[in-house]
Amino acid sequence: MDQDTLRILLREAVRETVAEVLQTVLELDRTAFLQVHGGRRNGYYPRKLETAFGQVDLKVPRDRESRYYPAFLKPYVRRLVDVGEVAVALYAAGVSQRKAAEILSLLLGHHYSHETLSALTDEVLEAAGAFRTRPLPEEMAFVYLDGLSLKVFREGEGIVRESVYVALGIAPNGERRVLGFWLLPTESALGWEGVLGELWQRGLRRVLLFITDGLPGLPEAIRRVYPQAEWQRCVVHGVRWSLSQVRARDRGLLAEDLRRVYGAESREEALGALEEVKAAWGSRYPGVVGLWVQDSGAFLRFYGYPKVLWPYLRSTNLMERFIREVRRGTKVRDHKFPKEEAVYKLLYLESERQEGRWAERKLKGFSEVKEVLEKMLQERYAPRTQTLTHNS
Repeated sequence: MDQDTLRILLREAVRETVAEVLQTVLELDRTAFLQVHGGRRNGYYPRKLETAFGQVDLKVPRDRESRYYPAFLKPYVRRLVDVGEVAVALYAAGVSQRKAAEILSLLLGHHYSHETLSALTDEVLEAAGAFRTRPLPEEMAFVYLDGLSLKVFREGEGIVRESVYVALGIAPNGERRVLGFWLLPTESALGWEGVLGELWQRGLRRVLLFITDGLPGLPEAIRRVYPQAEWQRCVVHGVRWSLSQVRARDRGLLAEDLRRVYGAESREEALGALEEVKAAWGSRYPGVVGLWVQDSGAFLRFYGYPKVLWPYLRSTNLMERFIREVRRGTKVRDHKFPKEEAVYKLLYLESERQEGRWAERKLKGFSEVKEVLEKMLQERYAPRTQTLTHNS
């Protein structure tokens, strides 16, 4: 393939990438506008924009009241010139700063170093700081806690692994919200207790159920900050660990027997299935069976809530989907971050992107049981509402 053909292919690839990123920014911009000003979506109208790589076709979102217009598109202007907006959009889409600098240099005919792009995207830090400290609703039906490990550069230490703590909440009506994210040296129950204390201070006072993995000490940390909340241990994590502890030939049968426990139609039926697991596997794998028997209350806590919600409550799958999107953004950044602020930029932009999507699609089933969940919150917290305080 000759050089001219390669250039043509590169220009076309970049043009398509820019069009895709700009369309994403348009969608997020309208969502943000409607969240602040209210109103309803009203389709799109076509808009052409000239770039150094040729024309891109966009679908500009509209609202019913005709009050919305994209923040980064000026009326009647048909050429893209806002470097800062595009830099942030590229970064949010998972494009590394070096690659974004190359794209902008080709797109606008001017050289942009990755240091320049870093300075442009640093403007996001102020918004990220506001996001991380924003007041929270007083109550959430369910809160997921989980973490991931990232490589971060620290002065004098080089590249080190640090833990990102993430809290995700679901309101009684099914609305999802990223409650916060924190960067700490390691994941520990003590670290989570500090995170929970911050959630309390920011206004979150009533939670029905926390859903987490089996990190030692975490249930006790939850009880110290939210003594009236319940704890659900993630069934998926429990099954994965259990299967990793048994012989390969036994994994299929054990997985089926465990599925009869957490897939039962009632708590009583689940406990009966657990007795069968104990009889069948207890002598061969006492550690595995002991875990399920000892923590049966935590594994089966979801049975105390409306059946339509069981798939959401017995695992941290909703949180894991969010973390997968974060990890997708880390892959194009060579799996390491030049400084702590870069982690916060990525998490903030991903949180904003996901919350924009969630605003359009509430979780199924919650509309049916919203009043039930609100009543559960009222009954659980009403007796001590006037006296309960937290001094962490």
